[in-house]
Amino acid sequence: MEGSPFNRSALTRRSPPPTPLSQPPAPAESLQNEDPPDVVSTPEIQNWMSAIEQCLNEVCAISTEGKLNSDQKLRISTLCRKVANGTSQLAVQYQSLKQKAVQAYSSLKALKENQDLSQRLQDLKQRIEESTNPLSSTVSFADMVKKSSNNFVQPSKISSVAIYPTDKLKSSDETKNLVQKIIRPEEMKLHVRGLRKTKNGGVIISTDTKDDLEKLKQVAQLKTSGLTVDEPHKRKPRIVIIGVPTSLQETEVVNCIFQQNLADKLQGMSLESFLNNIKLSHKSGKKNTESCNYIFEVAPHIRKALITNDRVFINWSSCPVRDFTLVTRCFKCQQYGHAAKTCREEATICGHCGETGHTIKDCTKKTEPPKCATCLHFKKTCDHQTGDFNCPARKMAEKRYINSIDYEGA
Repeated sequence: MEGSPFNRSALTRRSPPPTPLSQPPAPAESLQNEDPPDVVSTPEIQNWMSAIEQCLNEVCAISTEGKLNSDQKLRISTLCRKVANGTSQLAVQYQSLKQKAVQAYSSLKALKENQDLSQRLQDLKQRIEESTNPLSSTVSFADMVKKSSNNFVQPSKISSVAIYPTDKLKSSDETKNLVQKIIRPEEMKLHVRGLRKTKNGGVIISTDTKDDLEKLKQVAQLKTSGLTVDEPHKRKPRIVIIGVPTSLQETEVVNCIFQQNLADKLQGMSLESFLNNIKLSHKSGKKNTESCNYIFEVAPHIRKALITNDRVFINWSSCPVRDFTLVTRCFKCQQYGHAAKTCREEATICGHCGETGHTIKDCTKKTEPPKCATCLHFKKTCDHQTGDFNCPARKMAEKRYINSIDYEGA
């Protein structure tokens, strides 16, 4: 019976072998190069149905000719009708599943094409951004702190003393030269870790131990030379809260920080006391977005209470909170610690090639590898972009900044 559904060779020729349950489905990436699912056509199903009906009719005819009683003949006839009805329903279900399978395949193929197009557009956008701004960083500060673990900053275990001139008109360079004439580290056996300039014409000397500081404080010639020795003034720590809804006003944000995070934790603190110990430094983030980042200057005990929990709850939002140690870089001289509007240098330094006399916008060497202008200034290895997160000069500036903050033993 060629073409009959009872012919095993015909069945195996028409249908592919079943897929094992342990075999995973084909990935979406391979759909583009595959043919549609293998299905049985409607005429073939109709031929099978006709063959099955013919076989059942023959069974009924044979039973009527045999030596069977009426009850047996009726039972055979009823069973044949049930088989015919069940086979018809099976064919209908198969037709429905076949249509759904074809539709699903078409949808997946369309999605794969859209995904490929989206990826190509993203790659094109990234190449355009890199070509128009060679110093653009692919990772923002907010993205970095969101992904990083919230480890407490660790200031260096060094001691410092500040020396200021009584004459407010003297510069830090003059104070530095005078101190170096008076102090002889080799004679006093001092372990000096650093000598750097600070505001108000002063300098800060860092040493390994507090005993070294005591030796410096006892140098009488410093006072007779018009200098004062004092403890360096440390600034309050700053924290950054990521993803604060822009729909909230500053007063609402500050009130939520206290009521939802500190009121029960610091029970001895009132709202008035809290407001006196927190100050908005600035906001950051892209314009016209649903959220932004708040950078606050806070008292050390408030900083510790907030940052210990890793997150701050503000209204209906849960926002990551981190220590803010990002240092300011001058885009005129490319040095850290001040902004371009307060820069005292006369010449402009390019942030791409490190040469003097032009800005990065007018640089003619953008096709060449970048040179870090900050490291080049200090005659250090400069084979990286100016302002790179791993720049040694930047790391050193951040370390100095951290050591200038009062973290209360952090």
